[in-house]
Amino acid sequence: MNNNNLPPFRIQTCIPERREPGLMVFNVRPGGNDRGRNKVGWIIGVNAEGEFPLNLQFDTAAQDSCAHPNGNLIFSLTAAGQIKEVSHSGQVIREWHIAGKWLDKKPPANSIAIDVPLTHHRVNVLPNGNFLLLSAEMRTFSNWPANDTDPHASRGSAEVIGDIVLEVTPTGDIIDKWHLFDLIDPYRLCYGSCSDYWHKLGFPNSNDWCHTNAIFYDKRDDTIMLSLRTQDCILKFTRSTGDLKWILGDPGNWQSPWSEKLLKPVGNLEWQYHQHDCSVTPSGTVLCFDNGNHRALPFSQKLPAEKNYSRVVEYVVDEKAMTVKQIWSFGDGNGEGEGLYGCYQGGAYRLPKTGNTFMNFGGVCTIDGVPTNDNRGDMCQARLLEVTPDKEIVFDMWIDGSNEEPPLPLSSFRAEHFLL
Repeated sequence: MNNNNLPPFRIQTCIPERREPGLMVFNVRPGGNDRGRNKVGWIIGVNAEGEFPLNLQFDTAAQDSCAHPNGNLIFSLTAAGQIKEVSHSGQVIREWHIAGKWLDKKPPANSIAIDVPLTHHRVNVLPNGNFLLLSAEMRTFSNWPANDTDPHASRGSAEVIGDIVLEVTPTGDIIDKWHLFDLIDPYRLCYGSCSDYWHKLGFPNSNDWCHTNAIFYDKRDDTIMLSLRTQDCILKFTRSTGDLKWILGDPGNWQSPWSEKLLKPVGNLEWQYHQHDCSVTPSGTVLCFDNGNHRALPFSQKLPAEKNYSRVVEYVVDEKAMTVKQIWSFGDGNGEGEGLYGCYQGGAYRLPKTGNTFMNFGGVCTIDGVPTNDNRGDMCQARLLEVTPDKEIVFDMWIDGSNEEPPLPLSSFRAEHFLL
């Protein structure tokens, strides 16, 4: 077991014979009030036995990782503006740099430029080897609300951030792009749509209208699925035309024509809020990590953080009938190990052989031990779980720097399965 230079962790449960073979690869980076200050990051792989054959450490925050179709590992260092392809041993095969992040410095030798100001959150590789990435743009809108908490808020000119989905070749060429402003209503607000997330990322005085944090390519029908955190929805559009297919989420505050794309609930269904890491499972269902922030839309009463919970939820979408049905969840407080609240980050991955689900409660933030919605609170931890279809916990690991001196708040964005 390679425990050298790993972040502080503890494994409470590990049942190898019930776990998925291979590696679960995930990032660890500073969280809570250490975000942007503590210059450290990891990409880690844990196997079924609870060992760490992959342990890559950096002097900057690591963001996301995924398996390349050729068997190598792709990961991003978003703050540094880099994407790297490495072998199983960690040897760098290829690397790319985000041009907007390297305007005042020389990029690494042989690094391939991608000519965008920034990328964020997910890094994906399509079956054809191209990247599927997220960038952002700012537009000015008139008659925009001053905040998302007061129904009588004044309106005026506002700078608003919308995400851009990019398809980029391995040589760095952008061959397609899709703008969220052109896909859904730029005036729809949820709690958080007016937040200052982008202020320190090059867009001062802006509003975090949609905050796309996950992107998934569905090869079955050549579509792209997105998770929009500050729109409290998952949506799907056709890659070839850019046409919106459906919207999954609380139907409140949607206007025509977008309201016509809403999936109608069937049976006992609880909507997801501020979700992360949407994906299509091997059986064709939709899986996501439901952070659950507020569990309400403007201008309904918010659920306090200390009473909240995060969960992984699975939906069946019937695209012909335009309906959605909830068929499985973990984390809503009704079983062992449930009832934990992570106000930001988080992941959910359905494993192909066992049918187990791996999940990251990636940003469990507290202030004086009490759950909070403030992701810059004084402490942040992450809990990584693997559970069977009947919700038995077969792996339970905490990333926890609370006992370090000084305490080290840490988080984990998401995890993905990686074959050895």
